[in-house]
Amino acid sequence: MKKYLFVCFCLAAQLVFFIPMVTAGPKAAPEIERSSLFQWEDFRGPETEWEYWNIHFGGQLAADAVLYDQDNTKDAGVRWETVNLLLTGICEDKFHFHLEPDLLGIDTENNLYEAWGGWDITPALHLRVGQIKVALNTEFATRPENLPSIDYGFSSYLDGRYDPGVQIDGLLLDNAFWYQGSATVGAGFDLDGKRRSDPQASIRAVLFPAHNIDSDLVKGSFVGLGFAWSPDYEDEIFLQTPLRSTVFTTPDLHGDEFQCLHLEAGWYSGAFRAGAERVTGEIDDVRVGRGMTEDMDQLTSWTAFASWNITGEKMRWSRGRWLPPRLDGRRQPAFEWLETADIPGCLELAVRYSNADIDRGLFDGGITTYDPSTQEVRTATINLNWYPRPGLKVIAGWIKTIADDELSTLGGSNRDSSAIIRTILTL
Repeated sequence: MKKYLFVCFCLAAQLVFFIPMVTAGPKAAPEIERSSLFQWEDFRGPETEWEYWNIHFGGQLAADAVLYDQDNTKDAGVRWETVNLLLTGICEDKFHFHLEPDLLGIDTENNLYEAWGGWDITPALHLRVGQIKVALNTEFATRPENLPSIDYGFSSYLDGRYDPGVQIDGLLLDNAFWYQGSATVGAGFDLDGKRRSDPQASIRAVLFPAHNIDSDLVKGSFVGLGFAWSPDYEDEIFLQTPLRSTVFTTPDLHGDEFQCLHLEAGWYSGAFRAGAERVTGEIDDVRVGRGMTEDMDQLTSWTAFASWNITGEKMRWSRGRWLPPRLDGRRQPAFEWLETADIPGCLELAVRYSNADIDRGLFDGGITTYDPSTQEVRTATINLNWYPRPGLKVIAGWIKTIADDELSTLGGSNRDSSAIIRTILTL
């Protein structure tokens, strides 16, 4: 049955691709790139107008064909990765809403990713209220279908969350400085759908220091900082690989104050981009037994990545996250044969290395054990991404995992090499 569904999905994706785009005529894309977390010109789902509202009805389907390492406890085969609905709207370039139910329910609580309403007061101040996405780094701020590498690294798992709350962001200094502030109530969940029950306040800022320099080579360089604080930490720590193999887990920690610092640096120019980030977190007064507590101050991870659009499309970054390539025919291929080859869309080669190093005190205090957890783990991914048309992406990827300790989820080994083909259709 899974194979049948997978084949039907792939056929549907191909039909969407081969339907001539001129059939519906050119779409007038509103000038709302700064106010919408989506680019409306990339949509292919139905739209309607109601009163002063422009409303889009769509969704996202993602299906995987996975070949796991022979020792991995997961079964190779095909599966649904994402089945989401999507309802977004904007009114007079000022007011907008976003509703994204999760029909699979494997990564969310109550089958809902985001549900918020927003008001773009000025370019320097946008407001969102509702269930929001809180990201302290460019990676987690980027939607999964727009990531250069398959899914998220460990840095995003340490403090990424969805949670009801209030969020502001805006552009300053002639668009050279972007900021975002969030305050959430602690009724949300992390990237794996595990509950996050503590309120949190966070701030994130990104600066383009060379934005006034007349050189495409350097003007796309940026540095960023993110900081999060919670008065308590009652939840677990959970890490998994891009192919959902658990490599670190604890029960609820019942700690006190939590804080986390992200530092990142990135660069993009033409068809290239690269970046690195580091996150350091700590939890105070974690109970370790016999009425004793201990500060866990080594919750660390770092990630480095790079990607290249072989067909020459320019990289795009906006409001804290990466955007998909613009498939409008304007490109500068790296090789002469690509100029005449009839290859639709964009081809991208991407690599990423992600490392997590978690406090040994969690093991020494008996909170977790060396199986199912490992103190240090790293993953290396290599992807070839194909964007044949807006809203459609096909990924061929290889993921290598190396842990310090042997894990049951890896079949009693500390190494894993697995491959994946993922097809994503966004309407």
